Amino acid sequence: MASVITIGCALSFLAGCGNANGSSGTSSDSTNSSTSSVAPRQGGNLTIGLDREVQTLDIASSITTQQPLLVLSTAVYEPLMKAGKDGSVEPDMAKSLTSDATATQWKLTLRDGLKFSDGTPLTSKEVVSHIKRLGDPATKSSAMAQVAQIKQMDTPDAATVTFALARPNADFAAQFTRALGMIESTTAKDPFGFPLGAGPYQVSDFTPGSSVKLTKNANYWGDKPYLDTVTYKMIPDADSRFQSLKSGDIDLMWSESASQFQEAAKDSSLKVMKAPASMSMVLLNLKDAQLADASVRKALAQAIDRKALNAVVNLGEGKPIDNPYALLGGVAPKDSNYPQYDLNAAKSVLESKHIKLTLNCENRPDTVQRATALKDMLGKAGVDITVTPVESANYTSQLMSGEFQMADFVTSVLSDPSGAQYLFTSKGPYNFTGYANTTVDSAIAAASATTDESKRAAAFATASKALGKDVPVLWTTATNAGFIMSNKIAAFPDISHNTLIEAQAGKIALGEGH
Repeated sequence: MASVITIGCALSFLAGCGNANGSSGTSSDSTNSSTSSVAPRQGGNLTIGLDREVQTLDIASSITTQQPLLVLSTAVYEPLMKAGKDGSVEPDMAKSLTSDATATQWKLTLRDGLKFSDGTPLTSKEVVSHIKRLGDPATKSSAMAQVAQIKQMDTPDAATVTFALARPNADFAAQFTRALGMIESTTAKDPFGFPLGAGPYQVSDFTPGSSVKLTKNANYWGDKPYLDTVTYKMIPDADSRFQSLKSGDIDLMWSESASQFQEAAKDSSLKVMKAPASMSMVLLNLKDAQLADASVRKALAQAIDRKALNAVVNLGEGKPIDNPYALLGGVAPKDSNYPQYDLNAAKSVLESKHIKLTLNCENRPDTVQRATALKDMLGKAGVDITVTPVESANYTSQLMSGEFQMADFVTSVLSDPSGAQYLFTSKGPYNFTGYANTTVDSAIAAASATTDESKRAAAFATASKALGKDVPVLWTTATNAGFIMSNKIAAFPDISHNTLIEAQAGKIALGEGH
């Protein structure tokens, strides 16, 4: 067996994700500190502001495994694997997860003493039952595509699961950092109707769309968490959430706002932990007659000044991106063949065509601001763009149904190399654009079939160059995401170099005197 715990990052739909090497230069500034001059203490309550209204904690729901909610979901359903530094994946509740040389045969070994919160053992059979449940169409799980790659699961003993995959996947381990690895009981539920977990906390109160309260799980396998209780308040509006933090109503909040990060960095009462964690792009519906011509798509790309977009929308904190592997550090392609900004070249193609397109975006201030900036840039090239904000709750279903011409898309699906197969292969479950290219399919399959980094990098480059030529999406920027917190927090995990922002509540502590 060859260990692959250093390969890749987690896959999750519509959530931000960090850079493998922290290359933006803003993720390692003085505000990013996992230590404090005040010693961490046992006990106390922490209040966390969530960026959305949560109706369920069931891992089968896609919302629970989106990156901003991992600070909640991992507290109850601690994953088998966790994100490490520089794109690594490390064992958490698993003792190990290894593969053979073909990346089709995998072996999972569990730690000793794993129990659900009611004290019942978490064994290999519970792992298999959990994964089968996620693969059942009746659950409508967002992880069905990940489960579908598993051809067979066996449990030779209570601590071991073996997986036979239908095709090679060198990044299979990374998928156990989220839904596949967040093991839920399939036989027992808590008083609120959610499957029991084996994390450091359990649910003690839940008001849908409003708040969640967690208390310590007495049967937790690992080091006991610092905090007695963790309360989550659901505050979707970013400005309201930030004001609640500054007023002391909450202690910690998720943010994707460059202006909030910059303001917090100047406030001695606050601390920031962030990483360039979200990749944004514009999806193009290739079934639309106006977008069917690759020369038109190339011209649209040439009309977008990504550096200016980063300066205006991200206040310079992010970086321009031009390929699906841009967050992967040393293995990222050096030349993706993506069209560079050239307004005159764009105008020469677009002005005479009188193109009118609708650009959909979520109705959040940051996404509307980016869409408006894109409208202005494309307008200078002669394209008439109408920006249409859509309720966040309806946005994913709109993409899945293909009911768009152009769509602003922010995701962490590409924080892991395997994410490209979901978005850009001809049969990818999240291939919203309708794009199909056998060269891309073959290159992505070749990358999945090997753990040799040089071969993977070559495959990434091949796929990126084909995508750069065909332009099924308009790349924009990678931007910072993470947490802003009160300085009374004395211990917080350092996520500044992770490709996945996964701050486990069991590792957070208040300082002495708080």
